[in-house]
Amino acid sequence: MSKFISIVGNIVLYGFLLWLLYDSTIHEWDPWFAFVVGFVLVLAVVISLIPSLHAPSVSPGLYPYDE
Repeated sequence: MSKFISIVGNIVLYGFLLWLLYDSTIHEWDPWFAFVVGFVLVLAVVISLIPSLHAPSVSPGLYPYDE
């Protein structure tokens, strides 16, 4: 069930980014905002397609002075 919620959440977020891209290019011209939204969209797609960019696991880490 958690995987399904994650997939639906990603679809909603990508759809929102595409709507923002449409709104800043076709609806009302705002090249700077369109560039930023396009950059975030491309970065999200690249990170999701290249498995080596994913975090292998979540760890709390170590504080250097914690003994």
